[in-house]
Amino acid sequence: MSGRSLKLSAACVAILAVAVANAGSLVGQTERTVDDSSFPETWPFQVGEEAEYAVLFGRIQFGRMTLRVEAQDTIRGTPTHRLSMEIEGRIPLYRLDDRTVSWIASDPYRSLRFEEVLRQGSYRRHRRWELDHETLTATREDWDEEAEAYRPHRRQRDLPMPPGALDEISYLFLIRKLDFEIGRTYEFNRYFEEDGNPVVVEVLRRERVRVPAGTFETIVVRPIIQTDGLFGEDGQAEVFISDDDRRLIVQIKSRMLRGAVNMYLRESTSGEAETGG
Repeated sequence: MSGRSLKLSAACVAILAVAVANAGSLVGQTERTVDDSSFPETWPFQVGEEAEYAVLFGRIQFGRMTLRVEAQDTIRGTPTHRLSMEIEGRIPLYRLDDRTVSWIASDPYRSLRFEEVLRQGSYRRHRRWELDHETLTATREDWDEEAEAYRPHRRQRDLPMPPGALDEISYLFLIRKLDFEIGRTYEFNRYFEEDGNPVVVEVLRRERVRVPAGTFETIVVRPIIQTDGLFGEDGQAEVFISDDDRRLIVQIKSRMLRGAVNMYLRESTSGEAETGG
């Protein structure tokens, strides 16, 4: 299994169903649009925004996941927002504790750094990708425990990436603000690992759902990244986004070979208005 497949497959144990309601009415109505301008013109999220989810593996309460807009940082002289996804969970004889972070710049949107610290049973991984948008290359760096510093990977250096490259977390946040039309399909060729393109977002239907945080009118979308994991074609993941100005991710469902993974919003916190500088 590739590193990326392992990462996404493990994430599906604690994160991100084919829907039957109204699915038939969409047959033959999908319009595919290749349109990178569909993202909002200005950064739409505030520092301090946080959402916490209950994670179920089948019917088993596995753990929790948290999405946050943590802070404003500067990466190589460019202002960015730091986005994080943290997953904690355990079942008998297995424990998962993952943290994945993205640093995204806007105007135009692009990921400058993508980091993951994974602890999954006996498996460990601590690495990051540095994305250079001047040379359009990505370089993997692995954490050196003895030196307590990142070291460039011997082979995965200066790999080609598309203009405006993004990572999974960047996409997960940005698709919340698409101008949704039921039956429309958005296609993007901006995933930072080129063999993951195109990233496709299908807008499936509207649906009312009840989760621990309350009852929501939602728009259901299916994001597809050309990989084996949660958002791969075989994962059949669906993301339920509140049909209001907040555009909260209310629920995520996915069917994987090892079973269904469902996430339900427990609570959310709005961020504070940002002041400039």
